[in-house]
Amino acid sequence: MKNWRQLLGNERGTALALALIIMVIMTAVAIGLATMGGVESRISASQSASSRARLLAESGIEFALLSVAGSGFAPGTVLIPAGTPLPGLTTASGTFGVTIRNDKIIGDTLLTGALTLDDLGTDTVDMNGIVILTSTGTVDGATRVIVAVVQRGILPVNAALTLPGVQADTTTDSPCQNPSCPPNPLRNYSIDGRDWKRADTTTPTGTNPLKLGIATASNSTETTVENGFTDSYERAMVQGKHESTGVLTTGLNTISQDTTLSTDAIKSFLANLAANPATQIIDSTPGCQFAAGGGDHSKPEGIHMASTATPGTVTVKNNCSYASGQQINQTINLGSPTSPQMIYFKGTYDPTSNFVGVGVDGSQPIQGYGLLVVEDADLAFFQTGKFRWDGIVLVTGRNVAVSFKGDSDTEIRGALIGSETNPNEPGGYFEFYNRTTDTMLLRTSKENIDMALRALYNMRVTSYRETCSSPPC
Repeated sequence: MKNWRQLLGNERGTALALALIIMVIMTAVAIGLATMGGVESRISASQSASSRARLLAESGIEFALLSVAGSGFAPGTVLIPAGTPLPGLTTASGTFGVTIRNDKIIGDTLLTGALTLDDLGTDTVDMNGIVILTSTGTVDGATRVIVAVVQRGILPVNAALTLPGVQADTTTDSPCQNPSCPPNPLRNYSIDGRDWKRADTTTPTGTNPLKLGIATASNSTETTVENGFTDSYERAMVQGKHESTGVLTTGLNTISQDTTLSTDAIKSFLANLAANPATQIIDSTPGCQFAAGGGDHSKPEGIHMASTATPGTVTVKNNCSYASGQQINQTINLGSPTSPQMIYFKGTYDPTSNFVGVGVDGSQPIQGYGLLVVEDADLAFFQTGKFRWDGIVLVTGRNVAVSFKGDSDTEIRGALIGSETNPNEPGGYFEFYNRTTDTMLLRTSKENIDMALRALYNMRVTSYRETCSSPPC
């Protein structure tokens, strides 16, 4: 019989037991690694789906902005139905949808920040130029939602010519070229508050309400403007809404105070434009000016906008050399009805009022669509070729003027705004100056005003936030 010491000293079978234990441990480890690998794969797939869903939601915002541009804001609508695939792809690659609503829900200020709720708007009518887009992207069960605040600049235009500044000195030649006319020829002058469609030739066919011929900021500036129309021929060239009765009339009764478009509203509009990262501002400075040439070119000019062989393009130049690093010499596309453009010039304040920021010249036709802005500088027309701008021409700032000189041939179909903000500019300088021997036509057009204000350059995303519905963020 073996004693206990002999039994404990016997190691037979130990290796097998150890091998079995190790196999069990290794199997458990392998199963654990396999399980972890599957989890990580699922996590990776979920993260990939979430990222793709987020990109789809972002694409929806961009797609919606392009959809809204041109047509304006229509709150309360579905811009893109849910479940829509990206163009050229199938639903297997993911889907998205976008809705638009007005910013009138309590709590929207958490999104819009300092901007106030649209108290005057409704579920379907936007009054403050701010709407909220909600874009939802879905890929492989993952859903991401982006809510974006979109702001559009607003210019409430109520006249063919608006002079909303603190000064509105006006002078115009008479359409009558001598005391005996008619029947002698008349110059082609007209400031017209009727609604001209883009395609109209001799008679307006638009059905939108009449606007004033000329609107001013106050009763005193209204009187100043009226004093610039000294004979019956000059007064007859202004037509539009009667200031009291609202019916079509000609003469001084279609020149009226209208405070809807204020200098503050213009400042806010320009601030919104400048905040758009796509905005390009062309500087016009006295340091790069063309010297005065005498006659109609009696003042130095910072920028020459000149016609080319193509009506839809112009050259824009200053008088600096390339070596100075300040030279401007480029060709600019002036857009089309379906793709309006913004051309933005910014001058340097000239306390002497002896500097023209932008001079338009050339013998070939010029045709532009959209928004032409000249800030802190005069805009003068000298071109003998036909210049037509469909949209809005806005000249604003300190010591500014709009001038029609020489044999210039100009039509602005939409609205012309000349806003002088310096109350201390010396006398003898005019905010509206018409001395052309050819054509000066200012005609309202709701079609063109809407086109200019609904363009993509006038929209920007001011804030956004991301949410998600599945899986949890």
